[in-house]
Amino acid sequence: MANHMCLYGILLFTMTESVLSLPLRASLSDPRGPHFTSIKGPSKIKAGVTTEFVCSAMCTPECSYTWQVSGQEAQGDTLTVTVSGQHQSLELVCTAVNPTNNDSQSTDKTVQVDNQVMVNPTTGADPQEGHAFMLACKGSGPGITTVWYKDNEPIAADQRIWLTENHAMLNFSSLLPPDGGYYECVVTNSTIRVTSRGYQLSFGTIAVSLLGPDTVEAGVEHTFTCQADCTLACSITWSFPHGFPQGSFSFRGDTVRWTPATPGLVQVFQCSAQNSLAQRTAQATKRVTVSAPPTTPAPPLPPTPSGSVVERPSLALVSMVCLQLLFALSA
Repeated sequence: MANHMCLYGILLFTMTESVLSLPLRASLSDPRGPHFTSIKGPSKIKAGVTTEFVCSAMCTPECSYTWQVSGQEAQGDTLTVTVSGQHQSLELVCTAVNPTNNDSQSTDKTVQVDNQVMVNPTTGADPQEGHAFMLACKGSGPGITTVWYKDNEPIAADQRIWLTENHAMLNFSSLLPPDGGYYECVVTNSTIRVTSRGYQLSFGTIAVSLLGPDTVEAGVEHTFTCQADCTLACSITWSFPHGFPQGSFSFRGDTVRWTPATPGLVQVFQCSAQNSLAQRTAQATKRVTVSAPPTTPAPPLPPTPSGSVVERPSLALVSMVCLQLLFALSA
């Protein structure tokens, strides 16, 4: 008979313990395993939709199974999960234990969470104090109950902050400093409840510039720096739209070091400064041309000593020498 366990928080679990009879040939005095522990289930799940995962191992006698998910523990070989959608991925760890010799083996699985409910600004303009601003809950609509939260607290509407029909949009007539915070919407219908991807409302700017030469010499190391000017917390990422640089290449943090190898090549560098929660990004691009190393000039002739005269043999002398050589060869 199945046992059920519910763990509340980000996840809802239902655990089912499987009891299998031992094979006739198995002996409790001869325990084997666990071996080949694995988790069966999808690699991507939808927020609010219940999904099942099964842990199995080759084990004699039958192993017991323990799951670790988001800091919570549950028993049984079958795990039923319903994610709220607040996180982009879910880490599953299953440990199989042989009850006779206590040998164990663990395996893990990373599951991506597909959440179509999110909070976004309705325009591309950055929030500014004293200006109107609007947030939309994508996924809200008729027949769906929508509740807005700021920093995990329900939002109370007033004369300055109000909600549209169906609570699909949150409006600010004039932003004030206390309006800064993390905004989420929770949508519920008769079957599911999903928490949106959130939006960090922050007052500030993000800017970036890419420092380095526009023309570089093949065979010489050059340095490029992504310089971010952020009044918000921001992180730096590099990308190379036309492929990784050819030659010796490394990057760490805001700095790229490159020794190009091919003259005539045009390399494109791109760096970005971003705050993903505030959905703010700034980007800089640089096109760099690789030139050939300079050619080495021929060494100069030794200088002629001052006052000296360079004598050249006369035509008559040259002719006489040639005739003597001819006679000598014919003799």
